[in-house]
Amino acid sequence: MRYKIPNISANLDLNENLKNIDKIIDNLNKRRDAGLDKDLENRLKKHLLISSVYNSNAIEGNKLSLRETEIILDGMVVNERPLKDEIEARSLSNATEYLYKLIDGREPLTQRTLLELHDLLMKNIPNIDGGKFRTEEVSIKNSDHKPIYWADVQDEIDELFKWMNRNMHKYNPIIMCSILHHWLAWIHPFSDGNGRVSRLFTNFFLLQKGFPEIVVKIADRDRYYNSLIDADNGDITNLVELFSDKIRQTVNVYEEFLNEHERLLQWHKKYKQIGSEDYSKAKETFSYEYEVWRNQINVFKTLLFKNVDTLSDVLPNITFYAKEYDILSYSQYLDIMEDRKVSNTWYIVISIHNKENDKSMGFVFYFERFRPTGKANIVEIKSKRPPNIKLFVTARKDQNSIRLERSVDLVNIGTHGDQLSFGVHNRNWDPKLKDKNGKASIITIKENPSKIIRTFLDQILYNYFDVGKKRPITAATRNQGGRTS
Repeated sequence: MRYKIPNISANLDLNENLKNIDKIIDNLNKRRDAGLDKDLENRLKKHLLISSVYNSNAIEGNKLSLRETEIILDGMVVNERPLKDEIEARSLSNATEYLYKLIDGREPLTQRTLLELHDLLMKNIPNIDGGKFRTEEVSIKNSDHKPIYWADVQDEIDELFKWMNRNMHKYNPIIMCSILHHWLAWIHPFSDGNGRVSRLFTNFFLLQKGFPEIVVKIADRDRYYNSLIDADNGDITNLVELFSDKIRQTVNVYEEFLNEHERLLQWHKKYKQIGSEDYSKAKETFSYEYEVWRNQINVFKTLLFKNVDTLSDVLPNITFYAKEYDILSYSQYLDIMEDRKVSNTWYIVISIHNKENDKSMGFVFYFERFRPTGKANIVEIKSKRPPNIKLFVTARKDQNSIRLERSVDLVNIGTHGDQLSFGVHNRNWDPKLKDKNGKASIITIKENPSKIIRTFLDQILYNYFDVGKKRPITAATRNQGGRTS
């Protein structure tokens, strides 16, 4: 039985997502190429190492907590946990650090490096022959997948590396690493440690290509396993989407560390006598506003998805696809208010397709500082109007952003005090506020958010997908009694 390369669904949103990630990686690498402070680089690497070791082991059933993993990697012992769990944490940490050394030394990804990583991974694990392919049949717990016959493992591994080297130029790196990851998991070449070594293998490939490593978290386990099952059945799209999301999360970690480091340097430059405790207190001046803002933005998301679900039920000819990204963390929230670089600002993408006329459009909700307000710093507000982050909406067609039609009222979503608020074109919302020339200005509406969201959906369906428009009377419709819809 030979591995068959899975299909990737024809998905414009996925293609656009991958192109967007390429730009994000380019921006991140420019900052990294400018040179990182050594202490910052070490702290960043340690953070990712602990997260990677904890989550990768937890997916395989290791019972150590994140804090216990950190303690063990700092050289201490946790007596309450099985010795095997501690050995697994140290071994995976050693293998991951070795991976970093291989990357720094520009070592190619080969069968030899795969075996070396597995050998380190299995170090001190009893009854496991590390660094060697299995010589017996194995089964995967809680899985219907039956790994290939043990005598075929070497041939299939050879084929994997041959295919990788022949086809490297044909695939986006995220697609390529997804295929290689699934292929290796499909082979199941070792008697134990296949999941962990496959994730190490994937990060080796990504780091080689200038991408940051990914961390598949314990919270992603069901999605991760389901994606592998889908790939077993011939479609790798969901695994590509998962790895895309994981790369975005790692970029967020890099940017948060970089921006916080810059913020701290500026603080120390201006206030050399102020310690880290006072700095932390100053950061907290925005924490209450952030919590209110985050909660209200989540209210908007809930209302939007609820109304989209309703439309999906009543409009059989319209297909809706909604994708959600992580809401801004507190550090990202501060970064945007201070005009620091934050790459991943998308929050929601709604893709709509009308089967009747084959029209397709996307609508992206993204975070940005509201420009009429001043930017912030940790010490003070540099404007009489405090900074405000809003959720703006734009249309996407053929992978390009275009401004919404003026006939669509909604402009942005934010908070006003502790309430959800909407920036809308002033037409029928409050005619009294129109200017003397009769041109619509943008006003803030706080009342009846569900109505505003429903109006937005009505307007984009009408303007972009002809839903609700009367059809012109033709000979065909005249013969049907002139019916219109």
